[in-house]
Amino acid sequence: MLCKDGMRMEEVVRELEIPVPGRSPVRADLRTCASRAEAPLVIACHGFLGYKRWGFFPYLSGRLAEAGFHVLTMSFSLNGVDEETGRFNRPDDFARNTVSAEIADLRGVCSFVRSGALALAGAPVRRWGLFGHSRGGAAAILVSREFEEVRSIVTWSTPARLDRYTARRKVQWKKDGALVFADDRSPVPLRLDFAYYEDIDAHRSDFDLPRAAGALTIAHLMVHGERDGAVTLAEARALAAAPRGGGARLEIIRGAGHTFNVRHPMRRPTPALERSVRLTTEWFTDTLGVTREER
Repeated sequence: MLCKDGMRMEEVVRELEIPVPGRSPVRADLRTCASRAEAPLVIACHGFLGYKRWGFFPYLSGRLAEAGFHVLTMSFSLNGVDEETGRFNRPDDFARNTVSAEIADLRGVCSFVRSGALALAGAPVRRWGLFGHSRGGAAAILVSREFEEVRSIVTWSTPARLDRYTARRKVQWKKDGALVFADDRSPVPLRLDFAYYEDIDAHRSDFDLPRAAGALTIAHLMVHGERDGAVTLAEARALAAAPRGGGARLEIIRGAGHTFNVRHPMRRPTPALERSVRLTTEWFTDTLGVTREER
């Protein structure tokens, strides 16, 4: 991918460490081809087991940058991933992650941008879009209401409920103290502490995603795979059905799974991903008002 001045996309990536009060810094990649500092910003959030360079994120971020956006692709601070290799090298961090922790990270990134600390030729960024995949989409929905600069949101494969566990599993989880499972990117079994569920249980009202989506007064595009086995279409439709003040649209991608048929590392974009990226780029272009000069 190339910027219009001929620079390759990998040459315009700048890695940042964003300070978040009371938390570890958030690492993020900033990509921009925009000719004007005042161009809109898209902040992108990964899902469970992800990080800022997982699978399709560099490709999606590059395509958005080509379209005229500043793009800040963040890693949640407790994702447990080594940013250079993509492997889990901090399993203790992963174990103690919670939805509240991810919300705090995203809130901290938004506050950092609002403060003017994101150096884009000295110009403040007044128009933001939020993007989230899967659980990152939940964080985006819940945080978007707090910042008036957020004018548009796109969520992919996002659940309508965060409590996804049977009563039997929760009893065993509490007894064991952690859910344990294997992942190809981890040399040891990963675990998720019971505190993760306790956080969800303590914030049921705050984390009511259909209600939060219904409270949005900004444009919201939901993109969902027809064959998503992790988050069903019924959940996507529950989010889309919530009455709201802002415009909302659900796009179902035929034949696509939870990650739009992409695996990590991504060798090449799939047709399902290409359609999802095109829909997302067009949505942000229309709703954030990218000008010809900013493309």
